[in-house]
Amino acid sequence: MSDENNDSNRGLLKFNAWWLAAAVLVLTVVAALVLVLVFGQKSSPEGDSTPSSSPSAPSAEPSDDESQPPSAGGTCDLPAESEIPTAGPDAEWVNSNFLLVPRSATFGPVDGGNPVWGCFAHSPTGALFAAANVLGGLISAEDSAEFAAFVEAAAVDNGGRALWIEDNGSEVTPPTAGAAVPQISGFRFDSVEPDEVVVRIGATQGSGERMFNGYWAMTLVWDDSASTWLIDVERFDLFPVVDDLRTFTDWDAGQR
Repeated sequence: MSDENNDSNRGLLKFNAWWLAAAVLVLTVVAALVLVLVFGQKSSPEGDSTPSSSPSAPSAEPSDDESQPPSAGGTCDLPAESEIPTAGPDAEWVNSNFLLVPRSATFGPVDGGNPVWGCFAHSPTGALFAAANVLGGLISAEDSAEFAAFVEAAAVDNGGRALWIEDNGSEVTPPTAGAAVPQISGFRFDSVEPDEVVVRIGATQGSGERMFNGYWAMTLVWDDSASTWLIDVERFDLFPVVDDLRTFTDWDAGQR
């Protein structure tokens, strides 16, 4: 890989890191990997990183101990529920800078008074929609200021949020027409509690021998004051994990 390509890759967003990791595993042609940023402009996004070399593989369905249902109660006129979805929920898939993200009048987002981050239902499905829309919000940022504004609206205000923004938002470059952008293709719940949900959002890029799969593990925390789900960025890595997604529930823009 040339120095010129390395320099150009540094301006991309980190979500593409796992595509090169997948390519390395499949093609075994790259000896040193270059970290790139999320949803870049290259036709073959590159990079490498995983949260752990051997991530744990919980069962496809949460155990009884993991699946405490959220408490009932209306939120921004959205119905609360305890059911954990076992099939891809109906959604309207909206183009967000070439990434298709799901929206629902039942699960969110709906206007909750914050122009940057909407309101999602207090339910596992609402948390699922929130997680997918976090990806949409990150890719929609046109510059570091928009990136910071989105994260400040959509993330839990804890000690790590400001540092996470500083580490990840300084070189934001949105994708352009023709860019190879991974698309949401499935989900898997790791744990469900009344006010905290951990869910993996699977994504796929390409097709055939050039198809790569991976996921982001996302922790959503219920915020009573905001009446919506917020992501805990202290437990969110922009570098996806390469995975075959066999234990994931299918969910993509082809499901209407």
